[in-house]
Amino acid sequence: MTRHTAIRLVVPTLALLIASVGWADPFMGQYTGTFHADSMIQMPATAVVVAEGEDHYRIRLEATSNDPGREGATIEVYASRSGFEALIGSRSGGYHWHGQIKDGRLSVASAYGTRFELNKVVRKSPKEGLEPPTGAVVLLPYKQGTKPDLSAWTNQEWKALDNGAMQVSKGSTTTKERFGDIKHLHLEFWLPLEPLNRGQGRCNSGVFLNDQYEVQILDSFGLVETSGDCGGLYNVKRPDANASLPPLTWQTYDIEFRAPRLNSDGTVKEQPRITVYLNGVKIHDNVAIPHPTANPNAEQKPTGPIQLQDHGHPIQFRNIWLVKG
Repeated sequence: MTRHTAIRLVVPTLALLIASVGWADPFMGQYTGTFHADSMIQMPATAVVVAEGEDHYRIRLEATSNDPGREGATIEVYASRSGFEALIGSRSGGYHWHGQIKDGRLSVASAYGTRFELNKVVRKSPKEGLEPPTGAVVLLPYKQGTKPDLSAWTNQEWKALDNGAMQVSKGSTTTKERFGDIKHLHLEFWLPLEPLNRGQGRCNSGVFLNDQYEVQILDSFGLVETSGDCGGLYNVKRPDANASLPPLTWQTYDIEFRAPRLNSDGTVKEQPRITVYLNGVKIHDNVAIPHPTANPNAEQKPTGPIQLQDHGHPIQFRNIWLVKG
C-alpha cells in the first residue's frame, strides 16, 4: 500500500546468467565486474541501474574487498540516455566520475586510475515456474500461451491473458476459499516499468494472508527498503534483504503462514507468524505479526481468504498455488 545511503546488493541464491539477449530497457538492471582501485588493487564489484525518469538513470556501484584491512568503495552516480548509450557524469564521494553504459557494459572512472568495469547480467528467480506438488490447492493454473482459469477468485473483472497470467483490473480480488495455516504459498508476479513514478506510486499491489496481513508488492529494485517496499510486512517490518529484481521480470513469493491462535473470547492468544522468500531469498524468518497491517484495530480471525490488491497498476500474476498447513 504505502512508501542515499548505499546498501549491499543481497541476491546470493538467484540464478545468474550473463546477458546475451536484448532487454526491454537497454540500461536498467544489474551488473557485475571489477573495481580498479589503482594500478595494483582490484576488487569484485556490482552495480544496479534504476530507471528514474524518461531516459534518466540512478546508478549505485559497490566494490567489496576480501581483505578486512582494505576498504572497498561505494558510489552513486547518474546517467542520461544519448542515442544508443547512457552517459555518466556526476560527483560522488568528493570526486567527479565520468563514463557510459553501452552494449551491456558499464564503465565509469575517476581520478588516479580509479574505475569500475562491469557487464550486465540477467538474474531470474530460481523458483520461477515452480510446479505445484500433489495435493496442492491450485488457485491460478499456469500454462504458457493459455488463458488461466480465474474461477477460484471473486473478482471476475481481472483479465485472463493469453500469456497465461491474470492482470489486475477494477478492484482487488480474493480467493473464494478461506484458509488458516499455510505450509507453502507460491505466486509469481510481474511489474511494469513506471520510471516517472516514485514510492507507493511505483507498481503497487500486495498479497494479503487471511485478508489482513499484507506482504507488499512494489517496484523496489535498487532502493534502500522500508516496511512499505517490496517484501515488506506492510508498516510492520522491512525485509532482511533487498531481493527485488528489475521491473519487466517475473518474480516469486514463497510464503509459510501460521494463522493467529485465539482465546474463547476472541482475543489473540498467539500472534500470526510468517516466513517469506522473495525470488528464492529468505527475507522474513518466522516473524510474529503484532496486528493486521491495513487496520491495526481489526478483529483477527483464524481463517480468511487470500487477497491480491488493486492499486491502479497493470500488474500480472501467474502460477498461484498453496499447500495447507
